[in-house]
Amino acid sequence: MQGGITSGVVYPALVCKLAEEYDFQSIGGTSAGAIAAAITAAAQYARNRQKPDAFAPVAKVPAWLGAASEHGSGSNLFSLFQPQPATAGLYKFATAFLLQDKLRRAVALVAPFWLEILLGCVPGILLCSLARAGSGWHHLGIILLGLWVCFDGALVCAACGLLLRLRILPSYHFGFCTGYAAPAKNKPPTLIAWLDDQIDSTAGMPADKPLTFGDLEDAHVTLRMMTTCLTWGRPFTMPFTTGAFYFDPEELKAFFPRHVVKWMVDHPWTKPGDPEWVNPNVDTHLAHGKKLYLLPAAKDLPVIFAARLSLSFPFLFCAVPLYAVDYTRRVRKPNEPVPPKPVPGGSIGPGEKRVPERVWFSDGGLCNNFPINLFDSPLPLWPTFGVELTELRPDRPPIVPPNTETPSDRVWIPNSNGGGINPGWTRVSPVAGLGSTGALAGSMIDSARNWVNSLQAEVPGYRDRIVHIALDKEEGGLNLNMPQARVAALSSYGTAAAQALIDHFIHGTDHGQPTPMTWNNQRFIRYRSTMTLLQKFLVRFAFAIKNPEKGDTPYDDLIQRGPHDPPPTGYRLDPSQVPDATAQTAALVALGSDMTPPKGMPTSLEPGSPHPEPILVIRPDF
Repeated sequence: MQGGITSGVVYPALVCKLAEEYDFQSIGGTSAGAIAAAITAAAQYARNRQKPDAFAPVAKVPAWLGAASEHGSGSNLFSLFQPQPATAGLYKFATAFLLQDKLRRAVALVAPFWLEILLGCVPGILLCSLARAGSGWHHLGIILLGLWVCFDGALVCAACGLLLRLRILPSYHFGFCTGYAAPAKNKPPTLIAWLDDQIDSTAGMPADKPLTFGDLEDAHVTLRMMTTCLTWGRPFTMPFTTGAFYFDPEELKAFFPRHVVKWMVDHPWTKPGDPEWVNPNVDTHLAHGKKLYLLPAAKDLPVIFAARLSLSFPFLFCAVPLYAVDYTRRVRKPNEPVPPKPVPGGSIGPGEKRVPERVWFSDGGLCNNFPINLFDSPLPLWPTFGVELTELRPDRPPIVPPNTETPSDRVWIPNSNGGGINPGWTRVSPVAGLGSTGALAGSMIDSARNWVNSLQAEVPGYRDRIVHIALDKEEGGLNLNMPQARVAALSSYGTAAAQALIDHFIHGTDHGQPTPMTWNNQRFIRYRSTMTLLQKFLVRFAFAIKNPEKGDTPYDDLIQRGPHDPPPTGYRLDPSQVPDATAQTAALVALGSDMTPPKGMPTSLEPGSPHPEPILVIRPDF
């Protein structure tokens, strides 16, 4: 499920409709999609544990989000986003741009800076007062000059006020909202407090026991989410499979309920087979009496923790701090002088323990906003659906008669094997103006973070299982305070999208007419692509084994090398593995040799295979 902040309102109804026909074995999402994925996994966990009406709580989510809050103006959805006191002015300024009414928007933009604006007007007011007692054109000129000074002064002081407020963001985890505050009487819940309760109550967890990835695994449910490590500049799939990360319990209490943090303290990652293991080379005691704990292993990691790391929309939500050791720091030699000015990340002295440093985690959508490949296998045993949220096209056919649009009019899914093959366009106008420049900058950012997903979505076997939901500018996105009717409309689009998937993959129909885009069609496309890729891969494999470059050691000799043979020494096969490696390599070479076509000709399965043709590569897991 794709990210999109409030666009995630479409997902609960979609999930509930699909749940009428399918069980969810694997669920994945990013950002707002991670919220929906977590709740879906909790419901499937309850269903697998024989809980009646397991998806009933999920079905109630859109109506609750769209309903008016009992604790103030706006909807429940809007009330979930609560800024920290110190960043409230910045939050109001940022969200003012979402208001449709121009007067309300203008008032909201200046309200956080009323004091700065007033101070900026003082010189102009004084100047105007000098001309109050006189008359004539020169006095009028002084008044006009005073008004101009008022305007300039107010603008400059408001800009200075904005910059001064922005300077404090690093002290508040680089965001307006932590996403969590302890429940209080007569105050609405925050997003994480609500989501934590929603996940645990839907799953039927006992009090103070958060739903974990291990609980889901025991119930045969797989959940995956994406996050972005800004410090390392890379995405991560959660739950983490590494014991590299530490956390500060006191720090995380600003982000999560206390029972979640306590669970994490009580279940730190340990070395397999040694529950008392502590890395002797790392000092986990920081200044001011802080003690760091290793993040729990995947089986003990709370689902709410992963969801929060995934939905850290930049600046709207704070980045989440964890800690890790920088093993690239050089150890100084015994007699090497200490640098006069130690810098973060500098060398450490001989015998010194390494100290973990902060690493920042932000929104998963920064690197992978549409992780449709999370659960892929060469030949799928069950369908994996993707849900993409797109902009409403300006050239869509008019609805005739007017005002008769149905939810299915907002949903599109390929109805032929060639459907969805063409790339989407982001048009940037060459007309002068800040809007065009901003659009170009936005397209640069989107291209940098979405190019992999955009290419993936055009590949056969992928494009034909993606349902697209078109939203206009007032639906989803950063529209935090959508009216109830709009939330209900978004929910209905989700139901229509689920019905389109069911019609295609179960009933073999599209709007009541037979369609070739069935589950068997999907299976055969994947088989056809996989066989072509394997054939080309094995041809290249066999050629490389049989034709080493002059001077290179043959692969057979590398396979057979013993413990006393010359380098390379890394990753040598165990003697018990050598016979299997030799036999299997020979079998693959024979197979690749049989598949090798005449020079300049395609492999036998290549003609007529699905296009654009994917590639078979080895890439790092994340």
